[in-house]
Amino acid sequence: MTMAADWEEIRRLAADFQRAQFAETAQRLSERNCIEIVTKLIAQKQLDVVYTLDGKEYITPAQIGREIRDELYDHGGRINVVDLHQIINVDLVHIESKANEIAKSDQNIQLVLGQLIDEKYLDRLAEEVNDKLQESGQVAISELCKAFDLPGDFLTEALSQRLGRIIHGHLDRYDRGVLFTEAFVSRHKARIRGLFSAVTRPTAMNSLITKYGFQEHLLYSVIEELVNSGRLKGTVVGGRQDKAVFIPDIYSKTQNNWVDSFFKQNGFLEMDALSRLGIPDPVSYIKKRYKSKQLLLLNSVYVGQGIVDQIEASVEDAISSGTWTDIEPLLPSSFSVEDAAVLLQQVLRTLNKQSSVEIFCNTIVVSEKFINHCASLFDQLMHRKAEKEMTNNPVFLLTEEDLKQGSLVTENAAMHKKDKKEERRKKASEGGGSLRSGGGSNAREIRTRKTKKKGRKEDDSDEEASAAAQSKNKQHTIPFMSQEEIEEVLTNHLQDCPDTLVAELAEHLIRPLTKTYQEVMRSVFMSSTSSSSGSSRKQTVKDLKEEVSNIYNSIRLFEKGLKFFADDTQVNLARHLLRTVCTDATNLIFNFLAADLMLAVEDHSTITNEVRNKILSMLPEETKSPLTKLNSSLNGKSIEDFISVLDTVSEFCGILLKKGDKKKERQVMYQHRQALMDQLKLTEDPALVLHLTSVLLFQLSTHCMLNAPGRCVPQIIGFLSTKIPQDQYSLLIKYQGLVVKKLVGENKRSGQEDESTDNKQTEDAEAEVARKEMLELTPAVKDLVFRSRKTSLTEE
Repeated sequence: MTMAADWEEIRRLAADFQRAQFAETAQRLSERNCIEIVTKLIAQKQLDVVYTLDGKEYITPAQIGREIRDELYDHGGRINVVDLHQIINVDLVHIESKANEIAKSDQNIQLVLGQLIDEKYLDRLAEEVNDKLQESGQVAISELCKAFDLPGDFLTEALSQRLGRIIHGHLDRYDRGVLFTEAFVSRHKARIRGLFSAVTRPTAMNSLITKYGFQEHLLYSVIEELVNSGRLKGTVVGGRQDKAVFIPDIYSKTQNNWVDSFFKQNGFLEMDALSRLGIPDPVSYIKKRYKSKQLLLLNSVYVGQGIVDQIEASVEDAISSGTWTDIEPLLPSSFSVEDAAVLLQQVLRTLNKQSSVEIFCNTIVVSEKFINHCASLFDQLMHRKAEKEMTNNPVFLLTEEDLKQGSLVTENAAMHKKDKKEERRKKASEGGGSLRSGGGSNAREIRTRKTKKKGRKEDDSDEEASAAAQSKNKQHTIPFMSQEEIEEVLTNHLQDCPDTLVAELAEHLIRPLTKTYQEVMRSVFMSSTSSSSGSSRKQTVKDLKEEVSNIYNSIRLFEKGLKFFADDTQVNLARHLLRTVCTDATNLIFNFLAADLMLAVEDHSTITNEVRNKILSMLPEETKSPLTKLNSSLNGKSIEDFISVLDTVSEFCGILLKKGDKKKERQVMYQHRQALMDQLKLTEDPALVLHLTSVLLFQLSTHCMLNAPGRCVPQIIGFLSTKIPQDQYSLLIKYQGLVVKKLVGENKRSGQEDESTDNKQTEDAEAEVARKEMLELTPAVKDLVFRSRKTSLTEE
């Protein structure tokens, strides 16, 4: 009945289709019109269709979903999205979107790495895995990942859901990457039981796993179960790691007996010996074995209380007797130096004697009493050396604190004298004598300076604490003895000490001996300061005033001579004057002030810039400031600046500089000219003859003194071109050329020693000719000065 109805429906539809085919078209649309209409409907979102890749068909999203499902079914439950893109002939974007939608809406379909997989496929996969598992007994998930091209986590989860239902086996609880069957576990358990029952010595687990092909996690699980049940007699040491070792109980008993016997006989346990016995972790073993005994752990051994007591007794004996002891002979030969050092430190902490001993060479204990005895061997040497050093240059030996104390002693003596002078001055003023009141200028100058020093003393008293702190930080390295010399002294007095102890003892003593030597130097300095007196102070000030005034007037006269030259020549002449005459004046003042500190030298010309800086660092601040400016002005190029600072410093020092009168200036110029002429008479050196002649002709023609270096001689001769007759000037120029040629030849010969023989002979011949010519002209050049001198005397 139903079949007839269906056929009737089919006939009716066929008739309708035929009528539609034969009916005439009222309005016909072109293909272009249809495309535009569909495009318009898609744009207005009234129609939801997708173009195919060839652009000839439209397909709805629902149809895409149906076709995806059909293809998934046709491909056995697993198909790649990229393959669907080619089969359905639709853009990949629409395929991926619909595939994600299907995976979310259907729990039986999953999208994994761009592939659609349904549950039926996973069931078939599980059946294949089960077949492999039953055949081999174990299957690794990693192998299945390679075989089925699926990720491990996804595959593990899928197979776990089918364990006991499709797959007859179970996952390893420690390693979920392996599937086992019960028969495989039972077979391996029997093998493991038999193998480890036969083991009689410590055996590494890794070697057994490699040799017999055991599954690592399964092996540890089975052994743990057998040991806990008592079936296996032994333990696994080292946990589930590469260094794990199975130790049977019979071996452990023998091992423990040997360790106990060795410790009882020797009183220590060596780590290397325990390792050779097969104990992988000696520290843990000893702590576990000897819980009740207090063993001391060193670098490579465990030490019992017996050896510790022996070392304590030896150390206490050395401390009480004030000697030294070496613990290395008391220790077994297996102890290293590091072990002995650690043991010694522990013994000292236990005895609480760290402060009364010193450790040398890691194993030698030396008492403080013995060290002090060694230091006392140098007392006499120290005093003799200090007294000897104080006679040399004391500027570099004393600290600022020493100098302050020395100056205070000097001031006390000076103040005592000052009181007597004040009494005499009062008596003189009461008498009204004009001669006494006018003739005390030198005394007044000394008194002014002493008043300043007294004020400085009062100011320094406020800063005494800070000065003391600075003196502690500023330690001067005063060499007493080298380490080798100290070793030699100790070796002569300590016959039984080993060389290594003597060497380290000398290194330990060198710093305290140097510090003690500084204190001895201070005491020697203070004794010399307190014994000195200021009896010659007045004469010293008088002599200083005379010398500084003479140099001051000479500088003024030399300055006049500079102004005849151009600026660049003036600068060179000024710098030369600062380095020579001005430096002499500065050294005089510095040496005068150094006398207050007991640091004066016999010859002030030997004072260098370094010594001046050292003296400056030891002076009080109010004295240091003007003297620093004076010292710095020597490095400048202005004579006026130097003279200005010199006036200030002289006034500060209580020295009144008197400017010379015309008569005094003529006398100084005459003495200077006479000294140069005497030098010219005696010398035969052509360069010096040219230098002295030029300077003397300059003074004779300008009536001004000139202090010039050798490099300024050409400028002086150039200046004389308009001051002396032409024939004399020509003679000077010719002589100058010969001198320059001689100097250039000497420099050339010294710099080119490997020159050819012919060139040397030629140059030597030329030099000989020039030398003879200079010898002939030297008397004539000297006569330029002496004739001019006679002429000037005649004119005068």
